[in-house]
Amino acid sequence: MEARAGPVAAGPRLVSVLAAGTKFVRRHLPRRETIHQYRLLRPFARHLSHPALWRLNRRSVPRGVAIGLGIGIIIPFMHTVVAALIALPARANIAVAAAFTLLVNPLTIPPLYYAAYRVGRWELHTDVIVDPAQVDRLGSELSRFLFWLHAASGPIALGILTISLGAALFGYAGSKLVYRQLVRRRWRERRLSRRGPFVDA
Repeated sequence: MEARAGPVAAGPRLVSVLAAGTKFVRRHLPRRETIHQYRLLRPFARHLSHPALWRLNRRSVPRGVAIGLGIGIIIPFMHTVVAALIALPARANIAVAAAFTLLVNPLTIPPLYYAAYRVGRWELHTDVIVDPAQVDRLGSELSRFLFWLHAASGPIALGILTISLGAALFGYAGSKLVYRQLVRRRWRERRLSRRGPFVDA
């Protein structure tokens, strides 16, 4: 009985985490009805409220995914606003673009920048050499981290651009494939429902 209590107890906890995550996404995502509430988007509210920019179709969804991932990685702050503005001329789904920028957040930025440093170092065929004497003069760990970040800015910048481009291309192709499969599945289910249940004589 005690062994079964773990998963059962984890159920409400998982529900609360998912509810909190959904609430966070709703609070930070622009909607067609609330686009005018964003100060930076207010001058473009009339254009951003166009129904075509909020429809889900085979073109707008992959474009939104690519824009959200690409902008979210390159611009770690204010990326939701930038993605919404870029979605306007690209005719991408604004909600999808804004949603995928949230994948880059304070929890994912440190490993993302470390991965960018490794990628950029590999592309440049170089390593960051930091003078230990200079590091010893710094008091806090934060100061040391910022010092290393400044010294590694070249590989990090190149790595960020590479990861951003790769994520955008992969997100575009992957979401296009997934969306196509979902549409095929929906049409298949619709055809089966029209035929009615099979009755064995």
